[in-house]
Amino acid sequence: MSENENEHEHEGGGDAAAAREARYRRYEAAGETSVRADLDESADADPEAPFKRAWLRGKDATRQDEQFRAMFASVNSANDAAQLARDSAQASRRSAFWTMIAALAATTGVIVNAAIALGWLDWLRR
Repeated sequence: MSENENEHEHEGGGDAAAAREARYRRYEAAGETSVRADLDESADADPEAPFKRAWLRGKDATRQDEQFRAMFASVNSANDAAQLARDSAQASRRSAFWTMIAALAATTGVIVNAAIALGWLDWLRR
């Protein structure tokens, strides 16, 4: 809404605000497509054209805000997923490291048991 339209509506006080609310409710009931079509058909002759344009700008701004919020939520979800993937990869590396240590310990135990069973470590008993 232009400054002149705002000033014009504020001069009337509560009546102008009530009229604007009633007008916008009527626009809501008619629907955005209907208001756009009506505005396209009779933009010059329609005394409500500035109000319709203001209402449509508000609708467009609201839609853009919703799209921005959706984009922001999508980016946040992607960042969260990436962080979870990094955390998972780090946990996997730690797990692989400790699995390797356990495998080396088990291999050492098998070799020592085989050496004892074959008598290769009998010299230690003496």
